[in-house]
Amino acid sequence: MFRSISTRISYIVAIVVIASTLVTLLFTGSTLEKDMTHAQGRTARNTIRMGLLYLQEGKQAIERYREHAYKDRRQAIKDVMDVFISQIDSLYGLYRSGKLTEQDAKEAAYKLARETRFFNNDYFFIYTDKMFNLAHPDRSLEGRDLSKGVDKRGYAYGPDMIRKATREGGGYVKIWWTRLGDTVPIPKILYVKGYPKWGWIIGTGAYADDIEAAVDKQRQSLVMDMRKGFSQIRLAETGRLFIFDNEKNVLVPPVGAGPDFAQTINLDTGKTVIHDLKEVGKLGEWRLDYKVRRRDGSEVQRQSFVRYFAPMGWYVASTVPMEEIYAPVDALIMKQGAISFIILLLTIGVIYYAVRRICLPIRSVSKAAFHVSRGDLRQAKKVFSMATDKGHLKQVVDSFDTEGEKKFDEVDYLVVSIHTMLQTLNSLVSQVQKSGDQVTRSALKLGTAIGQLEIAVESQATATQELGSTSREISATSQELARTMNESTEVAVSTGKLAAQGVQDLGVMSQTMDAMRDASGGIFSKLSVINSKAANISTVVTSISKISEQINLLSLNAAIEAEKAGEFGQGFSVVAREIRKLADQTAMSTLDIEKIVAEMLSAVSSGVMEMDKFRQQVENGVSNVDALGSGISGVVSQISSLTPQFESVNEGMQNQSEGAAQISKAMFQLTETSIQTKDALTEFKSITEQLSASVSSLEEEVAVFQVEKD
Repeated sequence: MFRSISTRISYIVAIVVIASTLVTLLFTGSTLEKDMTHAQGRTARNTIRMGLLYLQEGKQAIERYREHAYKDRRQAIKDVMDVFISQIDSLYGLYRSGKLTEQDAKEAAYKLARETRFFNNDYFFIYTDKMFNLAHPDRSLEGRDLSKGVDKRGYAYGPDMIRKATREGGGYVKIWWTRLGDTVPIPKILYVKGYPKWGWIIGTGAYADDIEAAVDKQRQSLVMDMRKGFSQIRLAETGRLFIFDNEKNVLVPPVGAGPDFAQTINLDTGKTVIHDLKEVGKLGEWRLDYKVRRRDGSEVQRQSFVRYFAPMGWYVASTVPMEEIYAPVDALIMKQGAISFIILLLTIGVIYYAVRRICLPIRSVSKAAFHVSRGDLRQAKKVFSMATDKGHLKQVVDSFDTEGEKKFDEVDYLVVSIHTMLQTLNSLVSQVQKSGDQVTRSALKLGTAIGQLEIAVESQATATQELGSTSREISATSQELARTMNESTEVAVSTGKLAAQGVQDLGVMSQTMDAMRDASGGIFSKLSVINSKAANISTVVTSISKISEQINLLSLNAAIEAEKAGEFGQGFSVVAREIRKLADQTAMSTLDIEKIVAEMLSAVSSGVMEMDKFRQQVENGVSNVDALGSGISGVVSQISSLTPQFESVNEGMQNQSEGAAQISKAMFQLTETSIQTKDALTEFKSITEQLSASVSSLEEEVAVFQVEKD
């Protein structure tokens, strides 16, 4: 099945279609995943922006509520202050009318400040214009200088209160203060106003914790509204929005999240997802891809977008499983894969049918070519004559002969070419078989004649080679003998010259030996004289040694006599010691001289004996040189008589060597000619044999073909 060309082409087309389909699906899937991710990101960002807009509106509403609440509270405090000051004015009027003394009027004012309450246990207080406390519900503060006082958070309120009360005619100050009977500081709004009639600063205030509580309720209401709104928003299938603050508290959890959502760990970083989203939001980025673990222990990849809302310190974020983003892509790929598979089957069927129709003529032609390869040309021609392929081959051949090349394709040209080739090959093989028989017979006759001629030439070449070899040996021997005689002549001449020179050198040597003999005799006599003189020196040294001993004895006697003479002999004693020292040095020098003289005497005696031996050897050498000179003179005369004879022999040998060389050269040329003739015959015979073998091989090859006989 797989050996059919149509099947192979169908499989190749199927592989190409499958590969292109897979590549298209992979590329489409990757592109769609990116597009879906980007689209989901745009949806999430737009949804978060809508949430931020809603937060912005909620924030503005809360700020408006806070602003109105504080404005109303400030106005209420101011109104209460106006009422309280009117009461103080009444007391001041009683003082001015004389109904009350100034002190009584002031005490009544102090009492009024200590006991008056309004709103939520709020009160009044009275300071001097230097912030010295005169009256306060907290009696522990009375009598204290509060010009440098600070609130519970370190705010120094004294200077601002003085400035607003005395210079600005009244104003508001916000501080953190504890409520009466409480210990927790809360924000409080103060209103202070100067009362110049008595040089006072009168103040009152109201705690704003109820306002902040109402604002918190508004914020909680906003959070509840955000939860309701976020519960209606979906991203993909289960994706949701959520909100958390700077303290990582989840204000609006995603719908369906568990209570431990804030502690969900990002498996990629090992930190909580809220922490990583907060970092992304602070950096101003949008996207965070992370991996979390579900309650069943499986891991899931998720995608979140986050944005920071700075006015409230909140973060609006989304969370969507990546598998839900890719789910539409997977469904689309499956549908596209199914459609591609159906198209593939249809394509393979159509292509197989078309290719099979195209390949049927090729299959018939291949059968004909197979028979040709086996040498069966008759069977190959039958393929074209039979109704193979519904008679298509025969129709093509017939139509080509009648209609020419009209409406022919490549397969038709192949059919016609194979048919023509069969006809030509059949004719060619028949002619080759006939020619091969004729060439074989001619090659046999030519081979017999060449064999006989080769035997005759080979015999002649052998005889010529033997004669040439003998001539070359004679020539070589003659040349070697001539060279030997020439060298002998040169050696004889050189030997005669050297012998004559030797005779002259022996004469010079004899004279030198005579002079050396005379010189050695003179040296021997002089060394004898030195030996006798050295013996005399030894006698003198012995005498000096005895004299030094006598001087030493005399110096010793002189020293003894000096000792006897006492102090008169001290000088003589010194002289005696010096003389004894000199005698000792003389004795030591004498010993050295005696030693040197003894060594010299020994050396001179040895020299005398050696010189005597050398003199005798020189005399013997002189006699030997005389005898050698006489012998060399005889040799020179004999060599001189042999030189003319060597020259005559050398000239004859040169002539003989030249004749032998000419004979050897002629025989060598004759030998080369014979060898060349033999080689030519051998090569011609080899060519004839190759021709015969080629014809035999051609006959064997052609014999394979079965042709139609004419």
